[in-house]
Amino acid sequence: MSDKDSKKTQTIHRIIRLSKITKLMILIGGAIHISVFLFFVGLNSDAVQSKQSFGDNNVNLSAISEKWSSYASSLESSGLNSFWILGTVDFIAQLFVLFFLFKLFCLYEKGEIFMAQSCRYLQLIGITLFSYGIVMIFLPSAVSFIINLLFEFPKLEVNYYFGSAELTQLIWGAVILVISSIMKEACTMKDEQGLVI
Repeated sequence: MSDKDSKKTQTIHRIIRLSKITKLMILIGGAIHISVFLFFVGLNSDAVQSKQSFGDNNVNLSAISEKWSSYASSLESSGLNSFWILGTVDFIAQLFVLFFLFKLFCLYEKGEIFMAQSCRYLQLIGITLFSYGIVMIFLPSAVSFIINLLFEFPKLEVNYYFGSAELTQLIWGAVILVISSIMKEACTMKDEQGLVI
């Protein structure tokens, strides 16, 4: 076996090992995420935050993005369940990202790095992050508008939320979309010209 083949084999083994570790971390993160969501479902409360005591230690749990806390309080003061209105959107978006990441690293573990399907999962992660950034800006205003229009609750202010969290989601989503596009072009070039990447 040549030195070049040996280095390639070592690189593939490192990618496989790293992919397995990353998949495990994604599964642990997903399990924690689902557990927190189910905890709030089990509370059957309209609150989106909870403080749990374990002896001398406290754990603060939140079912929504922190920047929506004041809006969640407005919903709760109007008698609405902020957890189901805001928490499910947060939960679903993050679950999609974890799912696509897991699928991506399954492909990496098989050595399928510069493949069309890998590019597709990367693109789906970018789309999800970018879309979630948009949702973070407009969801509270859309919810307020619909509630004010259709229901007899006290009028809710129509607020747009745009700050560093939303900007970060939009930027990361856009960056990942660009990377996926570049990788897709590299895959196309590799297939067309038989390039070794």
